[in-house]
Amino acid sequence: MKSRLTQEQLLRQRLLPQQLRFAAMLEQTDDEMADEIDLELAENPALERVTAAEDDSERRYYAPRSSGADDAAERQPLKEYDETLAEHLRGQLSELPESPERRIADYMIDALDSNGYMTRTLPQIREDITVDAALPFEPTMEQIRAASELLRGLEPAGIGAQDLRDCLLLQLKRLPADKPYLAEALEIVRYWFDLFGNRNFKRLATESGIPEENIAGANKLITSLNPRPGSEFSADPVRAIADAAVVPTFVVETDGQQLTVSMPNSLPELQIEESFKADAPAGDAGEFIRKNRSEAQTFIDLLRRRRETLMKIGRAIVSMQSEFFLNGDDESLLKPMVLRQVADRTGIDLTSISRAIAGKWLATQWGVYPLKSFFSHRGKAAAADGDLSTPAILAAMREIIENEDPSAPLSDEAISAALAARNLKVARRTISKYRNRLGILEARLRKK
Repeated sequence: MKSRLTQEQLLRQRLLPQQLRFAAMLEQTDDEMADEIDLELAENPALERVTAAEDDSERRYYAPRSSGADDAAERQPLKEYDETLAEHLRGQLSELPESPERRIADYMIDALDSNGYMTRTLPQIREDITVDAALPFEPTMEQIRAASELLRGLEPAGIGAQDLRDCLLLQLKRLPADKPYLAEALEIVRYWFDLFGNRNFKRLATESGIPEENIAGANKLITSLNPRPGSEFSADPVRAIADAAVVPTFVVETDGQQLTVSMPNSLPELQIEESFKADAPAGDAGEFIRKNRSEAQTFIDLLRRRRETLMKIGRAIVSMQSEFFLNGDDESLLKPMVLRQVADRTGIDLTSISRAIAGKWLATQWGVYPLKSFFSHRGKAAAADGDLSTPAILAAMREIIENEDPSAPLSDEAISAALAARNLKVARRTISKYRNRLGILEARLRKK
């Protein structure tokens, strides 16, 4: 065997420590960045705040659970109770006769969020009970459905709802039959909720045939309901509000013609502390000053670069989805959009964009949306105006299901055929996936 020495040239890309740190900062939410800033301020004496951060409770927006705008019902003032929501519900269950349905309903209470909404579908709950071996028997779907109705019949009205629309319906159904405008309110929430959420009452009157004065009366009734019936029973109301809220990175405002994008900037502005600005002397003391000053300036520069990068991405998203932001909460107006399109518009690499949109939210006057919701796959549509985005398909599916005959709900195949009639070709398996994403039960479980 012969040994020999060869020379080989390789091209490798190495990220500098600053680049790695910037990538991590870009991925962090403002709350996470605030914690990192506090840590940096504590460890580096060369850093100081320019001004104190505003109270971020003033910048919190509530995220809707569905496409219906949360504005569809005014928020009720929280009342303080000594018992939690779970304790309040279990107290009511304890007064009922022992039965399998009661035990299942007791289990289902743990699947409610702090607002009283059900976070799991009925088939998922049945699977959870089986996997957890939480009950000494394997419940049937009939028992699961009966337990769900038992839970939804407890006080306060609206508990166990799947989404905002379902919550409002549960409350309306509890009202006296002779309540003024009740019939109109039920019809609006059941069949015209998207239009109602957009607050376009003239169009609602035209399409529904309900007189505008009756719509006004129904609106007053609907907005008197509680969209978060469970939150008032939280043992810690302040924590309940914080858990239900998000701090948006971007705020989009419009006058119907122009769009304005801003960043609330919940992060404090930083600067070099005065005593570290002077020329550093020789020796260890000077080295200490130079080292901390350099690290402080680097951190300040990275924060500025993070903000500039986020703003570029936010403006690009709003510009590309301008029709949606100019015309309210109508998901059908969302265009198909992928990361590459934002990269081409901003000059920012795909990895940075992917990091930047993670965990970030955008607030409008109609609601709060995760940035990721504006990116979607294309649906195979033969419409003349090109492909429609996934949100548009979801909106069409929701409309089809809301207008189905409750006594003969549509199967996934029938929904696929209905979409095909609208030039939206979506496979049955995809229909099932989208239906679960909307929180809608399968046909046999929707039958009334």
